[in-house]
Amino acid sequence: MSQTLPRDASAAPRRALPPLMQEAGVPLDVFIASITEQLDRAQAAMALKARVAKLPLTFAVKDVSLDLRAFVQLVDDDVFVRPAGPGDAEASTIRLALTTITRSMVEENAIDFAAERPQFSLREATHGHLTDDDEKRLERIGVRTVEQLTALRKTAGADVVARLARMPVNRLQQALMAAAAPRVTQPNGTPAPNEADESLNGSPRLDLHAPALRAGRLPFIRAAGQDVPVVESHDGRVVLAPYPMQLGCPAEVDFGGGERARVVLAPGSVGRWMDGVPP
Repeated sequence: MSQTLPRDASAAPRRALPPLMQEAGVPLDVFIASITEQLDRAQAAMALKARVAKLPLTFAVKDVSLDLRAFVQLVDDDVFVRPAGPGDAEASTIRLALTTITRSMVEENAIDFAAERPQFSLREATHGHLTDDDEKRLERIGVRTVEQLTALRKTAGADVVARLARMPVNRLQQALMAAAAPRVTQPNGTPAPNEADESLNGSPRLDLHAPALRAGRLPFIRAAGQDVPVVESHDGRVVLAPYPMQLGCPAEVDFGGGERARVVLAPGSVGRWMDGVPP
């Protein structure tokens, strides 16, 4: 039996939405994610039915096509869609075609979500040179980590990157310089205290990270009036074996060629360039 809804029934769901969604709708990525989430649930339900009922043959969804009449607008650089209601003749048509992909295809094309150490977040490593808007602009061109930001020096000039990210070039240069400064971490798998292999000098080893570091090119590091021993050298990282009295002390790192930085020998410390000279 068919039932005729009251004239304003179609507006009831819209009134139940928050004010922003009533005007702008929902972000496009949230809309697509919601559709795929429901398709995942449908797939799980069909798989359960096949296993429980032991069906020799069943059905699955291969492709889904949607023609959505909606209004599209930008809100704070995000694309929002608001489905059209009855009589909305000026709405646009959005055509979505969803298909299936395998897990290996997802993993191959997905963003690497390996978490950076919190103390070395993009905001922390650039010493506040990046605003929230700057971080969003960099994300649009694929920059989400300190390593990616410092790698820009090798692939493109600051002028090009600033133009692509639509950022002031001076602020980007300052952020690049700050992000390239040395950082100190605790090596993974560091032995416990009092073990013979923990350090040459009876104190925990430290990792010193900086894009200017190259295997076979040892920097000159000095703290508390003495040289800091270096036990390993890698591209972008050296392993230090500081004396106990040097832990927690400011260290001067001389990369050569007038490139000098100062950093505290403690896990989580982010250094600063001396004389404003970037690597």
